[in-house]
Amino acid sequence: MKQEEAKGKGISRRTFMSGAAVGAMTLIGLSGCSAAKKDEASADSGAKSEPVAPATVDEELDCDILVVGAGISGLAAAVQAAEDGNKVIVLEKGSTAGGNGLGTEGVFAVGSEQQQQLGIDIDPVDIIRTELSESQWRSNGAMWYDLVSRSAENLAWLQENGVLFSGVVDNYHVGLFPTMHWFDQNLGALSYVPQMQAAAEKNAAEFYFDTAAKSLIKAEDGSISGAFAEDFDGKVYRINAKAVVLASGGVGANPKLLAEIGWTQEKIDEMMVVCNPNVAGDGYKMAMDVGVKSFLQDAAIQAFQGVHAFGNDSTSPYNSPLNGGNGLCALGPCVWVDQDAKRFCDESLALVFNMAANATACLANRETYAIFDQTFVESCALEPEDQKILDAAVAGSNPDSVFSADNLDDLAEHFKLDVDTFKETLGRYNEFCETGKDGEFGKNANFMQKISSPPFYIAKVVNNLVVIDGGVTTNIRTEALDERLNPIPGLYAVGLDGAMLWRKVYTQNMPGTIMGNNVHSGRTAARNAKEYVASI
Repeated sequence: MKQEEAKGKGISRRTFMSGAAVGAMTLIGLSGCSAAKKDEASADSGAKSEPVAPATVDEELDCDILVVGAGISGLAAAVQAAEDGNKVIVLEKGSTAGGNGLGTEGVFAVGSEQQQQLGIDIDPVDIIRTELSESQWRSNGAMWYDLVSRSAENLAWLQENGVLFSGVVDNYHVGLFPTMHWFDQNLGALSYVPQMQAAAEKNAAEFYFDTAAKSLIKAEDGSISGAFAEDFDGKVYRINAKAVVLASGGVGANPKLLAEIGWTQEKIDEMMVVCNPNVAGDGYKMAMDVGVKSFLQDAAIQAFQGVHAFGNDSTSPYNSPLNGGNGLCALGPCVWVDQDAKRFCDESLALVFNMAANATACLANRETYAIFDQTFVESCALEPEDQKILDAAVAGSNPDSVFSADNLDDLAEHFKLDVDTFKETLGRYNEFCETGKDGEFGKNANFMQKISSPPFYIAKVVNNLVVIDGGVTTNIRTEALDERLNPIPGLYAVGLDGAMLWRKVYTQNMPGTIMGNNVHSGRTAARNAKEYVASI
């Protein structure tokens, strides 16, 4: 049955970076949490098998293009496909459109009308070469050129379809280029999702909410000819489609698939998660079942540092961060040590290089700890609610996460770190602070503060996972590829399902590119699907 339009509420990605999370995800997921549990077994593993048809079908539907997922990329695909005159059906596992995109804040573009009005002139070559250099030239330059060269057109298209922008264009405070075009009210839930859903429905696209795609339909010639789906009440659909676009949001909420990226089970068990609970790898699993090549081992990780005792706070505005990309442990002055009580990087990475790099720098460690002192805490000028959280942690609310003492020996012993090495590490760091030169990793002197004012604090750092970029191997046409990198006819993957612009690391210092790719890949899939549909 076709569901009525529902308005979702979301939280901004800025709030994500400041510590929004599981509590806030209840807002994003709504009934999706129970749906995720229901479908848990369907996407537990990326092991290749064959698509399985259900024993019975309650209703059969027909369309030209089936879009699986109504997030940013799925909505872009639906709008473009419906504009092009295709009969479009959109399946959404959650009760509202938006998915992970509810908390997004804006879109990447180069050469936009807004930039021209503001006198912002960026050479596209600088963007592309920087991205390729930072990936050690492992990313595909043709794909980057395609995104960048079409980004201004994509932005104008969004505006034509009612998406609202504030007119502010900047570098996202810490980025390399002013490419971030901020939504009105800085929130995709208000300025992108309802407008794009309305634009798709205006051209007769049909949305089925609380309805999860279960398996693809594979024709005898190997092409994809639709999918089976099941709604929250157990009604089973067979949807006959001439092309299918996977836009299910990736694998971020599926622990078993995260293991395929390379994390140890211990890291998965202890991690905090802020992505939409519906993002359980449904599109990835269905793609694997029809022979698509996995991209998970090269997928980019969008994660921040998390501290369990600090929790995930959805209070808005959240101006005194404890967790996330701008969280207390990621602000620069803390000292980070590994399980051997040794420093391993410049602790100001999030502010001077890449907001997502601080968690990435910790990935090789078995354990990571952040050390700071009372002077640093006072300099943060925490909001009263945040101070209460810190005070509760220090008082012992979660001693396995945060501990405080008046001497360094107790600090090290609490987490079973070698005391002598720990004190030697901090002593050497304090000497660097006195000279103004970090003799190990070159941290900027502006972020160097001695750890010398008791009480001292130590926090165990874990991954605070936002999303995973990529999973399904695709080409520049967003076609899903088999093990020999040949397209599987009729199957496309977009957004986080098919992101191929990044390998291992998301370069968040190029503001708005993941959103830019979500929009661009959705449009690209719809356009190429239109050609394919016309050819069969």
